[in-house]
Amino acid sequence: MRDSEPQFGLNFNFIVPIAMLAVLLLVPFSINAVLHMLSAKRLHNPVIMKLPLDSTVITIPSEVKQYEPFEVAVNLETKHLAKFLNEIVATASEGTSIQGIRGVVSLNMKAEIAGDGFEIDRLGAQDPVSDYGGKAKWRWRVTPESSGEQVLKFQLHIVTQDNAQADTKALGLAEANFSVQANLSEWMKRNGVWVALLLAVLATAFYGLRRRYVR
Repeated sequence: MRDSEPQFGLNFNFIVPIAMLAVLLLVPFSINAVLHMLSAKRLHNPVIMKLPLDSTVITIPSEVKQYEPFEVAVNLETKHLAKFLNEIVATASEGTSIQGIRGVVSLNMKAEIAGDGFEIDRLGAQDPVSDYGGKAKWRWRVTPESSGEQVLKFQLHIVTQDNAQADTKALGLAEANFSVQANLSEWMKRNGVWVALLLAVLATAFYGLRRRYVR
């Protein structure tokens, strides 16, 4: 009976680290997979506009995967938008203008995108990559760093002239909702060193326990 006790302790101390490693590696991806499956079944508008514009001015892919870059584009008729905003400002009563706009809106606009779960190639307010005939285009290269539900926010930076005083203002343009698929293979490539270190620690602990019980 006494001889079986060390063997039981050895087996138990071997199983526990392996089980912990399996939990650390598999549970997060299982949760992400379930959340992605559930979110895919929900009907939602991927682009929510903050200004009275059609959502087609924002170009995003229908599906995105973690760590795989994709292109985001904004195609905006700045001349039409400036005219529209100026008409609203001119007819709006005190305190009812769109996002607090005052004065005359200039045609010169910049755009910006931001999102906590994304790596973006160009940060901050950007000039359009092309601007001709009152139509401006912006392009970004975006890489999802996290899986699950993520939001990318779009802003317009405009210049206004009010009583001979120029001012700049950031307007919320839109929010794009993404259900980012988890990428296990790429995650393993990027975090393989940490996994190896964890395995080394567990192996060292197991070896120490084994020597203890063998004595």
